[in-house]
Amino acid sequence: MNIFRLVLVLMFSMFANTFLFAKAVHVHKNIDYVKSSVADYDPVRHKLDVYEPKKGKSTGKVLVFIHGGSWDTGKKESYRFLGKAFAKNGIVTVVINYRLSPSAKYEAITYDCARAIAWVKDSISNYGGNAKEIFVAGHSAGGHLAALLCTDATFFKKVGIENPIKGCILNDPFGLDMYTYLDHGYKGDASFRVTFTNAPNVWKKGSPMYYVSKTSIPYYIIRGGNTYPAIISDSKKFHELNIALGNQSELHIVKKKTHIPMVLLYFRKNNKELKKTVDFMNSH
Repeated sequence: MNIFRLVLVLMFSMFANTFLFAKAVHVHKNIDYVKSSVADYDPVRHKLDVYEPKKGKSTGKVLVFIHGGSWDTGKKESYRFLGKAFAKNGIVTVVINYRLSPSAKYEAITYDCARAIAWVKDSISNYGGNAKEIFVAGHSAGGHLAALLCTDATFFKKVGIENPIKGCILNDPFGLDMYTYLDHGYKGDASFRVTFTNAPNVWKKGSPMYYVSKTSIPYYIIRGGNTYPAIISDSKKFHELNIALGNQSELHIVKKKTHIPMVLLYFRKNNKELKKTVDFMNSH
């Protein structure tokens, strides 16, 4: 994926949104979701930002967004545009950081995401959100993490709570089946083998595809028409597995879009794809 292009576009979006939404959304920055006294506390990665809708405009719905970046790059500040755009639609939006590879393997990364959601469950009422209306979303590797939280009960058990997720939004998700991807031996997968090791049993353990079971969590999967082949095939398979089990799942394809532009659909509050995502949340 073209990381340089992503950085340039996200830098522009951060600048533009500073002015477009400055008066419409209250932003609470750099909140610890892990206590500083905890042994593995990271003063940068264990932070989140809350985008609170203008007073009286919140629907109570809560969106926790997990950024992508191949599990080894990315930061919450790059997605201010997303937080503000959803908040303008009445959604209390939380954008999180998490520890990155190589200092953390996929288990620790997903555990961080679970801890962030546990904080949301306990604290989001202070920002106009309803703890019973938590949706999780992720783009690219963030989609993998969101799906894994919804399918593998291990992580919420580790933080000592029941899974509080009411719905899952996967935006061009990469990594739903890391076992098949890494077993193929694609050129350039070295960094993924750091995050998921060189052990095939770990690849499978870290793949949401192998945990799909009967669930009440509805999925909203949106992918680009011209995205990566692995995302095309895995999104379809993940959707079909859920449908076969009687789970609620929607698969939407945005024609001509490639991988990075998919998350940029959430740049403007009136973008039709953003509105469809908001409609999905409001209907569940």
